[in-house]
Amino acid sequence: MIQSKMNTLEEIAHIGDKNRFAVTLKLDKNYGDIWLFGRICYWIGGDIVGDYNLGTSLRDVLIQSSYIRNDSGKRFCPSLANLEKDKIFSLTSNSLLENSTDISQYTQGDPLSACFDVRIPVDVFDSWKIFLVEDISEARMLYKHIDSPNIREFKLTPNEFDNVFCEAYIHLEKLYDIENEKHK
Repeated sequence: MIQSKMNTLEEIAHIGDKNRFAVTLKLDKNYGDIWLFGRICYWIGGDIVGDYNLGTSLRDVLIQSSYIRNDSGKRFCPSLANLEKDKIFSLTSNSLLENSTDISQYTQGDPLSACFDVRIPVDVFDSWKIFLVEDISEARMLYKHIDSPNIREFKLTPNEFDNVFCEAYIHLEKLYDIENEKHK
């Protein structure tokens, strides 16, 4: 749900529930046409995740977000989801660095480990690791700032992340289409 619709391009949009999972988007006053310069962050269990004040190209966010959106519904892996959070985090992190295949004993026939990475690969999120794995009854979001030793966890309902994320993606897509149409 969008709590604040953007009637003008410079307004802010909060998609989702900040106390559970949400995405906040805001275009800068001088947003650079199709570059869509602005700000983005996640809210996970009331925690702001991402460097919102840094700003970025929301067009790049849109492009990079397509991989996360395309993995919607593919994060179901009960054998992984039932492990301790530290184990899930290290298995997933190590598999993404390609220095370990240990995760394969939990994901045989299940999704590739990259689908569990829900960090948008843009500068705003460079200092974060954010993973999501689901089982039948819950979705576990595990996240950590790279300078912190602490892994945080927040439990969502299955598909809750995907529903909010896809709504934010569609919102960005509409903003991009508006600007792209102006320059044809």
